[in-house]
Amino acid sequence: ARGRRIAQEREVRARTSMENATPSKVAHQLSTPQGFRPTKYVVLSYKTLDAFAQRLVEADPERFTTYPTKWGRFEDSGMDHIIVGGFSPVNRVMRSHVLFLADFNSNDAILSQLHVLVMLCESFIATLTIYLPYLPTATMERITVEGEVATANTVCRILSGLPYTCGPSRVMFYDLHTLQNRFYLHTGAIATMHTTVPLIKEVLARAGSPIDAIAFPDEGAQKRFGDLFSDEYDIVTCGKKRVGDERKVVIQDGDCAGKHLLIVDDMVKTGGTLVECAKALLSHGAIAVSAFCAHAAFPPGVENRFCQGGDRHVFQTFYVSNSNTIVIERILQLPASETAFEVLDILPLVLGDL
Repeated sequence: ARGRRIAQEREVRARTSMENATPSKVAHQLSTPQGFRPTKYVVLSYKTLDAFAQRLVEADPERFTTYPTKWGRFEDSGMDHIIVGGFSPVNRVMRSHVLFLADFNSNDAILSQLHVLVMLCESFIATLTIYLPYLPTATMERITVEGEVATANTVCRILSGLPYTCGPSRVMFYDLHTLQNRFYLHTGAIATMHTTVPLIKEVLARAGSPIDAIAFPDEGAQKRFGDLFSDEYDIVTCGKKRVGDERKVVIQDGDCAGKHLLIVDDMVKTGGTLVECAKALLSHGAIAVSAFCAHAAFPPGVENRFCQGGDRHVFQTFYVSNSNTIVIERILQLPASETAFEVLDILPLVLGDL
């Protein structure tokens, strides 16, 4: 009886607290387990993500502390000369939970960051979390010619060889191309999988959003993302079909007539398939087409082709996340009067996914 009375008193106190709370406080209480305390991180970053590190600190200064790292090279040899922040004059890194913001944008960048990751694992830290939203080698996960190197495998094997801290390092991927890539990591590094889809869902929820159907460029994208949209939107699936001597994009399932469609995929490089998909939708009665890709991986100059006057300007709006910093910097420099791009900020997702 005493136990029931105590439980009833707790329930009354909880109900009173919720009734007196503001909407934002209510949301926090509903989403955060009682007694939960977010991990506090020492944030270190590759040079292209220094600004992102600072934004994390500004978003939650009690949770994140960042220290700058000097990414230099010796003049005589050209070899890396790296001085990681947070070690001097007082060692703030030892016994801390370290969040490393990685950017594998080139072979040189990968090797430089691997030097630091190994060093951190040998510096008596509590845990290591590697934020690596976009893995450029993920598209090279298999071979068709003997002797060809599957670099998705080799890069993940190198990460898997990181020394243990209090367990394996955590590698945070967003919308990883070909999901089986996650299993290339093992032993010293384990992947956690995340998605940027909530960013585009916020766009779709905006008042007056014209988009009323979702399209996928192939069956693979439909299988991967379809369930995230099918409860709210009509789905149209495209695919390649041989027509004579050519392989053309055709509509395999769904009706696009009279609709503004959003094509959803995990990444875009040259964008040829997306453009062919958009043209197929427009030729079958779609009134407009937009696109969303988690990762923009355009070779230099390709982003211009999607702007006004470009040969691939078929999208009303082209949404991308800011997961690939170097390409996003080029996109943000496009003239506002000509660009078709809208960059969606991944940082709010990172704050929660950590």
